[in-house]
Amino acid sequence: MNANFISRNTPKLRSCNPTGHIFHSLTRGMKEENPSGFFTSALAHEVRNPLSNINLACEMLTSTLLDNDQKIYVDIIKRASSRINRLVTELLTSGAQDELPSDNQSIHQLLDEVLAMTSDRIRLKNITISKDYSTIDCRIWMNKQQMKIALTNIIINAIEAMPEESGKLKLITRSINSQSVITIEDNGMGISKENLTNIFKPFFTNKQGGIGLGLSTTLDILRANHGRVDVKSEIGQGTSFFLTFDRLKICNT
Repeated sequence: MNANFISRNTPKLRSCNPTGHIFHSLTRGMKEENPSGFFTSALAHEVRNPLSNINLACEMLTSTLLDNDQKIYVDIIKRASSRINRLVTELLTSGAQDELPSDNQSIHQLLDEVLAMTSDRIRLKNITISKDYSTIDCRIWMNKQQMKIALTNIIINAIEAMPEESGKLKLITRSINSQSVITIEDNGMGISKENLTNIFKPFFTNKQGGIGLGLSTTLDILRANHGRVDVKSEIGQGTSFFLTFDRLKICNT
């Protein structure tokens, strides 16, 4: 079964402030400010506080642990904490810019970097990785940090859907009819036909404790970088994501 991505607009929030006239007078001189910018900064501050405690606790554990196997898990925590900190920094940096920087980037290098970022999860589940890259590494005009987030979301979903020990993740790149196509295949549990039409909707999730923004964010990023995503899935067999970038956004040099 095939499914193209579905466009959904985020609904606008309505104000529930019972003293609307007072609120309006207080904010009348703040029209040029971006409320989401304040929220992002505040969120980043709150995230970084517990990260500092986590890093401190990891350092203390590392100095007391004698078992090398246990130290491996502490190292995983430290790497995950560092990645969160980098993402927060990138979020703040990009939010302060009017336009995110783009450049011609190597698809293969980008995929390898994402695999390195998710290597801890891959190792913990003992998943087999196979790469079938095109002999020509086509370079795409894109925002690298954004695309890392999009590809990481897809690969993490694939990892979580696959069983331990027998999971197989395959990355394929091809140049077809002046287009560049990235295929990410897994042999996980698959997605039902009903759910497949909803996976890109904000806040849709089947994961316990999930938020449902990963693939919604991925879709927004791909659109912003002039890409398209198609998904094929079968229950009990696995799922394939096909990311296509049009010829006008490709540079073969």
